[in-house]
Amino acid sequence: MKTLTFIIFGLAALAQWLVPLAGIMQHELTLAKGTLIKLKCSAPDPYDPLRGRFLAVRPQQREISVPAGAKLQRGMLVYASLTTGTDGLASVTHLSIEPPQSGDFIRLKSSYVHNEKTQIHWPFSRFYINEKLAPEADHWFAENIRSTKGIIAEVRVLNGRAVLADLSFDGKSFREILKQRDNNPSGTAR
Repeated sequence: MKTLTFIIFGLAALAQWLVPLAGIMQHELTLAKGTLIKLKCSAPDPYDPLRGRFLAVRPQQREISVPAGAKLQRGMLVYASLTTGTDGLASVTHLSIEPPQSGDFIRLKSSYVHNEKTQIHWPFSRFYINEKLAPEADHWFAENIRSTKGIIAEVRVLNGRAVLADLSFDGKSFREILKQRDNNPSGTAR
């Protein structure tokens, strides 16, 4: 009887390690092998004392037409097919309840359905930043958030999973812009 107890305890302890490791591996695999898509978004800079500094990333496309005959309900998981436009930015062009057979797609949550449209919730919402760079990020966003160029979320997509990899502005990485500004005492980008 003691042997069975130890075996069960060992399996439970192993499962406690395997579940988080599997999630981490999926995240890293998506970053390494996923297709890069770019989404235009707004990104204000809130602060949470428990989670630290992050940018609340909100892709501009929040609503999409529901396909005819689709029985979408609030909170339902849907698959969004992505198409990249001539400007290099991706957008959701079609929703389905089943994963598409080809092309890039993301699994999203449908919020509400009204007048043959649904609001979608993206699977990412926060971009965490270094505490040292946070004050400069606040200042930079205040200067650039209303720019016509817009802030671009760079997302890696693989098998319906999406991971926010970086943000960019005017073709430059957000982290690089902040490092340049942090090293330049006058506060202007080089």
